[in-house]
Order: sequence, then C-alpha cells, then structure tokens
Amino acid sequence: MSSPHYHSILDYHKAFMSSEHVTPEELVDRIQKKIEESETYDPPLRCFTQLNWQLAKQAAAESTIRYQNNCPLSVLDGVPIGIKDELNIKGFRTNCGRKKDMPVNEEDCATVAALRSLGVVIIGVTNMHEMGMGITGINPNKGTARNPHNDQHVTGGSSSGSAAAVSSGIVPFALGTDGGGSVRIPTSFCGMQGMKPTFGRVNASNTSLDTSTVTSIGVIANNVADVALVMNLMFIKASDQRFFNPGCFNPVRSLSDKPFSELKFGTNTEYVSYCHKEIQSVFETIVKPKLSKIVEIEFRELYMSKIAHMNIILSETSQNQQVWRDHYDTLTYQTKIIFSTCKRLALDHYMQSSAQKTRAIRMFKSIFEEVDLIITPTTACLPKRINPNSLTVGELDEENVLKTMWFVYLANFCGLPAMSINAGYTPSGLPVGLMLTAPWWREDLLISAAKHLETELKKPSRFHCPDSQKMA
Repeated sequence: MSSPHYHSILDYHKAFMSSEHVTPEELVDRIQKKIEESETYDPPLRCFTQLNWQLAKQAAAESTIRYQNNCPLSVLDGVPIGIKDELNIKGFRTNCGRKKDMPVNEEDCATVAALRSLGVVIIGVTNMHEMGMGITGINPNKGTARNPHNDQHVTGGSSSGSAAAVSSGIVPFALGTDGGGSVRIPTSFCGMQGMKPTFGRVNASNTSLDTSTVTSIGVIANNVADVALVMNLMFIKASDQRFFNPGCFNPVRSLSDKPFSELKFGTNTEYVSYCHKEIQSVFETIVKPKLSKIVEIEFRELYMSKIAHMNIILSETSQNQQVWRDHYDTLTYQTKIIFSTCKRLALDHYMQSSAQKTRAIRMFKSIFEEVDLIITPTTACLPKRINPNSLTVGELDEENVLKTMWFVYLANFCGLPAMSINAGYTPSGLPVGLMLTAPWWREDLLISAAKHLETELKKPSRFHCPDSQKMA
C-alpha cells in the first residue's frame, strides 16, 4: 500500500484552492475511511485513541465554505492535524495515555486554540506512552501505535501516535510534547522530521506541561518546510510571554544569515561511537561528507547532567500531576514503578540538579562560541523489536532507555532548540535520525541547516502514504 509521495501542507492548500481536486470535507471523509481501514490491520495502526467525526466534519465544512468564498483563514485552513493526548482539546479528553478517562475538555489549551484560529481540522487525539513515562510508545491501555516502516518495531515515544499518524500519511503534521526526546525519538524511529523549540518559545498554558522546566510543545511533519511553517505560526500566535524575549525573536526563514557551506558543525567522535554500528555507518558515510566544516567538541557534563535531567523531570511530573496520583491504581506496573521512584526524590535532589543545569548551560554557551550547530545521530539505537508480552503489561528496559535518550536529553535539560530529520535507512529498512541542536532562540538557523540537509540526504526508500489520500 503506497503512494507516489507524502502530501505537504502546501499540497493540501493548493488542492483546496482548486476545488476540482478535493475539498476539506471530502478529505475528512477519506481520512475517516483510512483510519477505519487502519484499525482492521493485523496489528492495528492505532495512531489515534479518540476521534470525533462530527466535530471534524463541522470544521471541514466551515473550511470548505471559506475556500469557496476565496477567504481561507491561513495556509493551514482545512489541513488535517493530530494532537497528542497530553494537550487539552475542546470536545476531547486529556487522558495522557491512561486507562482511566478524564472529563471532556471545555476549552483548548493556548497552542491548540491558536492553530484552530488558523483553520486546522482536528482529526483526533493521538496515542502516547502512558503518562509520557517511556520512550517506546508501547501502551497496554489504549493499544500500541505501530511503526509504519515496520509494525514489529516500536514507534518510539512518548509522542508515538503523532509520529505514526504522520509517517502513515494520514495527516501531514501533528503536535507532540518533548521533555526527554518525546518528539524527536518517534520522529527518528518513524523516518519523519520533528522539532522541539527553545524552552518557553511556544505557550504551554492550560496543559499539564505548564509548570515544567524541561518540556516543550513540538511539531512532527513529513518535511522540514512544514515544520518551519507550523512552528513559525505557533511562534507568532502562541508565544509564551512569561519566558519569551521578543528581542531574541528570529522568524523561521528559508535561509539563515550564513550560507550552509560556512556553517561550523560540532560533534564528538567518542560520544557518537556508542551508537549502533548501522547508525554510525549512516552518520559517518552519508551525513558527514555533506558538511564542509566539522569541529570536534567536548561535552564535559554528560553523566551528571543525565542524572540531573531525570531528577528534574521526575520531580516535576510527580509534584505537578495530582490527578495522576489520584488514579494510581489504574496505571501500568511500569508507570507505578517510575512514580514510586519519584516519591523518593527530595527537594535537595531538585536543587542540586538545578545547579547542575546551570553548569551545563555554561558548557553549551562555551561550545556555541566555537560552532554554529551541534550534530549527532538522534538516538544511539534503532527502534527495538516489540516484545509481545509488553503489549499487555508494558516494560522497563533501562539499557534501551539509556541508548534511546543518549543524545536527546541535553536539549531538554538546557532548553535548547533541537530537530531530528531523516538521514537514511539501515539495510533492513529501519529509519535513522539525524539531530541538529542550535543556540537558544536560533530556530531559524536550525531550520535552514535542516532544510539543506533534507535535500542532500537519501529520500525515503518506501512510503506508507495511502492511495486514498491522493488529491488529484
């Protein structure tokens, strides 16, 4: 089941402008059939856990009228989107992957409200790892979202459903959240492009992330230009004034102020050597030859920063989510074990971890005096094969967690913008992700480099975009 190419946001917009191809209403009908079909697969794709076709069709009908009157709200008008089960959406429940259903939300969180004002059609709530407490995406409560490149391997998490929905071609982009790689990991494992912005760049008010110091709302799309487009609109419509410094604003442009050939990329050979050999091969033989200037850099705070990041995210999760503790008995054993660890963390651990964050930030300031961007693989391991037993009870695999988060956590810990793009494939067809990390507020530089590399690197060897989504 394949299609010539993934559809971009501009593809949808152009098709809607020329109603001979498709209208938003017709597209939603096709998506409904595609999702219903995907649930008959063995195993089911299960990228969505909540759907409300009445709301989606109403939004699509309103969008269709706007296009007929030649007055769309934006380039996103009528474009379908999936939203992670951690962000409040009016008319849906925010269950965070739990078995227990929460009340239906009466209003959108700030970011969803901003996108809705631009005319997007919300298809539904995407699957996730329970409570965001894992990196595989395996969810015994709602069913596990499957990796469209190989349904016997994990999608990555915790934004598993968002990555699967985009990789399968059902939607062109989706929202996720990223506190320890939860956007970039599934982006890498599912062969897509995804970004977490500078901490505080996107408004997280009226969400469970509101008091987190490491988690950001991010975007997963099938091409870099769409990540840039959505991020730019979110920066403008949903910036967080509590953290955001307007003087630091750099709109995402197609070109930065420095040609790609002049960019200095920092990496650490020893750090990368811990990767799976097939990831190393892609990085060394496919990626590095595309870079004009590579600088060997030193990461001095890795071990302590890894512990400190875990202390902070677990402490904040435990303290901020009273509702999760109220429903402790409904959680999987994996999540219960993690929360039992949270209870052992003291204020002193949090304070020491915050001091470590200051030291790590100083380290990155020093690094970015030498280089423009840091470049590494996104993960040190490939998407692991799913253990059938974990589908019903979940799993804790500390070694896999360590390898999966090997590169990603530092951007969360220090609030840096980072992006994963598809770099190629292993001989067996599993995607390999490449991660770029930029200085604070320099998403424009990040996007510019990612866009250049996207055109240089190997294109997807197979597509999972359904034929029923064709617009011509």
